[in-house]
Amino acid sequence: MIYRRPFPRRQPRSNRPLPPAISLPQPDTQPCQVGPVPMNALTLIYHEDLEPEITGIIQRKMIVARYTRVRDVIGARGDNMADMDIVTEGKNHMLIVVATNEIISELADALRTLREKKGHGLRGYITPVEGLI
Repeated sequence: MIYRRPFPRRQPRSNRPLPPAISLPQPDTQPCQVGPVPMNALTLIYHEDLEPEITGIIQRKMIVARYTRVRDVIGARGDNMADMDIVTEGKNHMLIVVATNEIISELADALRTLREKKGHGLRGYITPVEGLI
């Protein structure tokens, strides 16, 4: 003999209407900027003797100091390349910073002041950043 359980009885659905929707308050301010924030990249090549000054500038001017530093970069000026066999002047470092336009312009102003004070050993350029990965 096969025993079958009876199906449970379903309760009838209620035909009650849904409660009225609550409207959310509308903000009084302008809408936020939609899309990516414009950013720039600062690539800086400098002599190793300027390391403390440049690190100090970056830590003072940036809210969150995130950057890439490449140590022991070898380079030469165009007038020295013809007779250059051995690099004896020391080592260079390269620094790459990606940040908003305002932060990069503040950094560039401070670095220009440092270059005017020292006179040499510091070169850099700013490029626009179209996207981040």
